[in-house]
Amino acid sequence: MSRCVSALCGAVLALLAVLPGNAAAAPSSGSSWEPMRIMHFVLTGTVPLERAREYVNQAQAAGFTAVQVVLTDGVRLDHAPWKPVKGAWTKAEFLSWAAYARAHGLDVIPEVKLLTHQEQFFQKHYPGLMFNAVSYDPRKEGVYQAVFRLLDELIDALHPRAIHIGHDEAFGWTVGQVAKWLKFGELMVPADLFARDVERIHGYLTQKGVETWMWADMLLDPAEFPGASSKHLHGMAAGYGKALRNRLPRDIVMCDWHYGDEQGSFPSMSVMQSEGFRVIGATWKREETMRNFSRYALSRHAYGLMATTWFHVQRNDRDLVDWIIRSSGMLFRNPDAAVPPRPASAAPPEGHGWTAP
Repeated sequence: MSRCVSALCGAVLALLAVLPGNAAAAPSSGSSWEPMRIMHFVLTGTVPLERAREYVNQAQAAGFTAVQVVLTDGVRLDHAPWKPVKGAWTKAEFLSWAAYARAHGLDVIPEVKLLTHQEQFFQKHYPGLMFNAVSYDPRKEGVYQAVFRLLDELIDALHPRAIHIGHDEAFGWTVGQVAKWLKFGELMVPADLFARDVERIHGYLTQKGVETWMWADMLLDPAEFPGASSKHLHGMAAGYGKALRNRLPRDIVMCDWHYGDEQGSFPSMSVMQSEGFRVIGATWKREETMRNFSRYALSRHAYGLMATTWFHVQRNDRDLVDWIIRSSGMLFRNPDAAVPPRPASAAPPEGHGWTAP
């Protein structure tokens, strides 16, 4: 009997060791754990297909294991609600690029801008589905008819391990944002509707066997992390921040973005890990932040690290994009690596890249 109990306990411990979000899931220093290394790429406007293949080649050479691609008006899809730009990729071209990336050892993670940043999804074509100028209304069933049609198309075409559902920057938490993004009298989307939207989309993707990834900024209140830069922690409105995290399923992968921070620790990552979430640390173009966040994320056995390029592909900042890919690939594996100087033309970090001028 004692041998049976011992065997059962051993089996339970073994199961706990592989469950995501469990305290036992953190690999030991002697394990074969290795984080995902993800290149982030925005498919908006006109991006030459050959240029996009070059970025795949560079990402493979730099040691990346996946590419996350934001899908918006730069690609024509059968069920996309946006209006594609002239010269947008056809669906066949997009799938050929995805196949090229996979042939070069990169997982392809599509990102769709859901709930927030509707200038990239519904645009201005569905006013009856909107809560305000930049967020759709989760109370409208027509929203999900459109969202699920597109998600089904992506799942059938790509069979991805995960889909990133956006949910960053629910504008309205500062007076300046209200003036810039919202119409007179409009309100920020409430936290309850934010949570309901995430839960519904997550449930749909789970039924399809697809992981849900999302940006974490609306789940992080600067008051909770007094030693961290508050620039990219946006969960200060009522019901957001920790209260919102407490409502969300723990198998969602949280993408924690820090672009201009100077500190050496990033407690937002460790706090979300302690709550059971897998966390990916996302950087942009500031070497100090890339180096410090890489060091911290690796010490915490993070689920992954992501290098964003945002609008620099569209601006044709080739030297800077090349530098981001090469330097991030080096620092994500060795935070003490010597990297080349950043091109002098690089602008200082803004918010989430494409909202910058």
